Amino acid sequence: MISRFQALARSIFSVDTPSLSSAERWRSTIGALLGIGFCALILYNMPVASHWLIAPVGASAVVLFTLPHSPLAQPWSIMGSYFFAAVAALLSMALIPQPQAAAAVAVAATIWLMARFNCIHPSGGAIALFVVLDGPYATDRIGPTLGMVGLNGVAILLASVLVNNLLLGRRYPYRPQKTDRNIHLTRDSNPLERAGLTHPDLQSAMKTLDTFVDVQEDELVQIYSLAIEHAFERNIGMTCGEVMSRDLVTVNFGTALEEAWNQLRTHKIKALPVVDSFNTLIGILTVADFLRQMDDTTTAGIAIRLQGLLRRTPGPNSEKAEVVGQIMSSEVYAAQPDTQISEILHQITGKSIRHVPVVDDRRRVLGIVTQSDLLGALYQRLALSAA
Repeated sequence: MISRFQALARSIFSVDTPSLSSAERWRSTIGALLGIGFCALILYNMPVASHWLIAPVGASAVVLFTLPHSPLAQPWSIMGSYFFAAVAALLSMALIPQPQAAAAVAVAATIWLMARFNCIHPSGGAIALFVVLDGPYATDRIGPTLGMVGLNGVAILLASVLVNNLLLGRRYPYRPQKTDRNIHLTRDSNPLERAGLTHPDLQSAMKTLDTFVDVQEDELVQIYSLAIEHAFERNIGMTCGEVMSRDLVTVNFGTALEEAWNQLRTHKIKALPVVDSFNTLIGILTVADFLRQMDDTTTAGIAIRLQGLLRRTPGPNSEKAEVVGQIMSSEVYAAQPDTQISEILHQITGKSIRHVPVVDDRRRVLGIVTQSDLLGALYQRLALSAA
């Protein structure tokens, strides 16, 4: 009997939502302290009414400083809910003589209006009760009460903008991050995003659930992507150290361009890590680096220009590049042996990186991961799973 009661209690009272991190708890606490302090300082010096700081602002502070990215915390949600709550309260007071009934109708009407005009905010119901019951029904106090509601709404919104952006390092109001166009300058999304969630998918899911989800659309997509990535790592679980090519062909800063080009042709590869005398990665040389030296992109032009680029200029001075270090890419994305290949896939698809050197803690080159390495490893793992 006791065990059944405990199980019932756990099913009713247990909380399975993720908890805030320690840093977020402190940020939220400090934000509320500063935000309410700002409102109190501003409103206390305004001769509007005796209740210079109203209770519903406390509820707004919880949302604004704990969940600033929530749809419930955006400026229209704050000001719209305060406005419609005041309107609903005034109409209820005008049409219903009993304060108890008027309070219930005011809260219910506020919820309907907030849902209708997409400005749901928890403090709306509290505002409706505050306006109806502050008196009660004293007409000489309606003006000051509504004025105080408006001032409190503006004050807490202004406090949220200042504290979140200037002191807590949060973006408020929330603005969806612009997705970068793919590197090929076409309208296609990045390959990893094409099979992911889209706006119509989310609309269909929301319509099926027929409920309000307290999360922004692009954040929901991000949560989905991170969950898929975690599931991929859990099921596939491969690292760069498992899939990388280890027998590398490298060049130095001072390697002649003709020698480097011959290395690319001989080994049928498209990239060479550039290392110093300690085998430390200092750059990468690709076929694209050679092509960037050509101002004539016709077939005949490239052949002529390439021959001229590779031919060593006699004498101490030259007007063109002569060695690898003059044309290599010095900004190189490098991974470590324990880097998950899911991270490599993001780099390859998002930034059009074709070759990822693998280095140790001192950036000494250990291997390289190419698209061929990834495709071969994924095919092998999937084939084994299917078998």
